[in-house]
Amino acid sequence: MSGSQISDIVIMKLKILLLVLSAWVLGTPNASAQQEPKARNYLVSVFNAATLLPSGNLFPTPVHLGATAGAEFRYNRKPNHQWFQTAKLGFSHHRYVQNTIQLYSEFGYRQVILHGIAMELRLGGGYLHAIPAAEIFVLKGDAYKKRTNLGRPQVMTGGAFGFSYTQQKAAKPLRFFLDYQFYLQLPFVKQYVTLLPNTLLHVGVAAPFSIVKK
Repeated sequence: MSGSQISDIVIMKLKILLLVLSAWVLGTPNASAQQEPKARNYLVSVFNAATLLPSGNLFPTPVHLGATAGAEFRYNRKPNHQWFQTAKLGFSHHRYVQNTIQLYSEFGYRQVILHGIAMELRLGGGYLHAIPAAEIFVLKGDAYKKRTNLGRPQVMTGGAFGFSYTQQKAAKPLRFFLDYQFYLQLPFVKQYVTLLPNTLLHVGVAAPFSIVKK
């Protein structure tokens, strides 16, 4: 099976999963009047990335830094059981390998454990643009010339697990989080490595949309 066929199958399964979960969440009864309104938050994080399968090494070296910004939209109003959707734009630099631009969305569930401390699970996928970090030269005549490489489109699919703490007494509470993300990049190199595993350790903050209002 070719890399493009694998990509098509992964995308189709991801769409089916998101449709089923969304239909289930939207079909639940409305929350009572005492429940909080549907929250919307800005998201910002920095992360260390590695081309590894998930393991006990949460912070591998050397460090390959990246950053992500986006937004989170709640489906329900229950404060202790939160279903939500994210939309994110990220960038990462892996020395000697590639730079990536990531545009993706996740469907997630967050459960508040105690006094603002919560744990969550997310599944998602999207578009990844991979730009080789190494320069490429081609022979033209009797000299080598640098070749412009604008990168290539890829698919990313995976999930994340995280812990967070939300301020309890602030008028516009911030949520501080630590996330461990894993995704597959495909097709990376069709003839060599079709699936490239990536693990990312995020540290970030979420702020309500109202924080920018006077």
